[in-house]
Amino acid sequence: MIAWCVLALVGNLSVIHMTNVWVTEDATRLSMQLSNYVEPVHRQDIHKEALKFGFSPEAPVNFPLAWFSNPYEINLAQQRLTLYPNTVVLKGLNAGIWLNISLLLIGLVFKLKNKFKRSQRGSVDGRKVEKAGHKIKPPSAQELILPVSTSQQVNMFAMFKWRCELPKHVEPQSHFSVTLAKCFNKYRYCSAKYLSSGALAVTLSSLSKDEVEQTVKRLHEVVYQALLAFRGDLSRSAVKCGACFYSEGADQTQVYQIARSSLSVAQNHVWQHIHMLPLNRTLAESLLDAETNVIDDIKAGRFVLFFQPLFDFKTQDVIQSEALLRVRHKTLGLITAGQFIHKIHRSEHLIELDKSIVRQALKVLSKEPKGFTVSVNLHVVNWSNSEFLSWLMAILKESGRAKDVTLELMICDYYQHRSYFEQFFDALSPLGASIVLDHVNGPLDVAPLQKVHNIVGIKLAFELIHDIQSSAKRRAVVKQIVNQAKKLHVPVYAVGVETQDELNCIKRLGVDGAQGYYFSAPLLELENSLN
Repeated sequence: MIAWCVLALVGNLSVIHMTNVWVTEDATRLSMQLSNYVEPVHRQDIHKEALKFGFSPEAPVNFPLAWFSNPYEINLAQQRLTLYPNTVVLKGLNAGIWLNISLLLIGLVFKLKNKFKRSQRGSVDGRKVEKAGHKIKPPSAQELILPVSTSQQVNMFAMFKWRCELPKHVEPQSHFSVTLAKCFNKYRYCSAKYLSSGALAVTLSSLSKDEVEQTVKRLHEVVYQALLAFRGDLSRSAVKCGACFYSEGADQTQVYQIARSSLSVAQNHVWQHIHMLPLNRTLAESLLDAETNVIDDIKAGRFVLFFQPLFDFKTQDVIQSEALLRVRHKTLGLITAGQFIHKIHRSEHLIELDKSIVRQALKVLSKEPKGFTVSVNLHVVNWSNSEFLSWLMAILKESGRAKDVTLELMICDYYQHRSYFEQFFDALSPLGASIVLDHVNGPLDVAPLQKVHNIVGIKLAFELIHDIQSSAKRRAVVKQIVNQAKKLHVPVYAVGVETQDELNCIKRLGVDGAQGYYFSAPLLELENSLN
């Protein structure tokens, strides 16, 4: 439409320019013709001569003829003549101008009509963006999460982690931003942010609901190919993706948490490289009240313990079972602790959670013969709560099965509050309860550990074990940990073993035992133990 308007305007200017040139040239020829008259000539004869050249002695009075009829003065002997382009000339000029003005107006009408339609769509988009703009943005990756414009479209927020190191000369933020922008340029918004944790957060906007599944698969493939350029031996299983797709008005905090939880699910599964969840209304409302609802479910006994067996390579038998909590949520079904633990912030709720797990674990032990050992993970907040620890020692002593209970503690928490934990470990020694240091992903600090006598095991972190056969660096770390553990006379166990290659590799490295889906999925406790 703009081109049409410009064309009409240029046409008008061309008509005016051509007409002015023509009139000027004829006026010059008329002046030369009249200059041949030396003797006085009657005015009427002069007018007749002027008409032959397209001039008139009378000025037009109608617009726009009067506007274009510039006078031309001619000196003839003692006379001064003022002539104007005649009506025929001006009417031709008038017709050309009005024709071009009509084209210009038609173009403007179409342009305004289209602009009005776009402004209506823009106002709808603006109201929706404004509504979603009041959400609180969590730190880092969540600034990428966008609202969408229509109910027929969704946005996708995905997080990636991989088990390889990027070359030092590569700047991850620029590398992935450029790669994804090239491959997903059809979307209104495509953004990538490389987080300090080593994860990649990606946002795509305005996807059709029908293309979500294919898009996340393509997204995973693009990220994998971008990494494959640096590591030719990289497998697709080394790249894990957790994603969440959501509609307008979605809470950004919930979107971020769902994507992070989905990534954890993918990381803990050997075959599933992509895990995606929608943020629908049911899930959003449930997550919003997760702390209250989950604690209410636990207080009402709507939960169950699963047990992940730990196998010893020498005895070829189960030497311990790790208790894993599953809550029977009224709308989400059976959910794991990893799906809601980050939503619980009140210390009294954390105490209630761990107390329920300990009570249920002791109840299961009471149905089993002595020698059946259960390990329990306690929240780090409860480890530092003197009231909870007093309750724990009292109930362990009362049960008479304290020797069959192992408490698991993340090694990073032990290093951070070492003196405090050593005192508590000493208090547990008379009861016979033991300690396992969990999530070990680096060499041990041997000297302080030699002072603790009730540590009965070291559990290697999942990210250290998973696909270990393809990483010489991680194999060296595990070998170092095994040698250090031998000095402490403590066995080393692997967590998350899922393939035969992983099993063969950790056996060669001297690991004493393992747990994971390769041996057994978590086992549901006996039904009569629930009553």
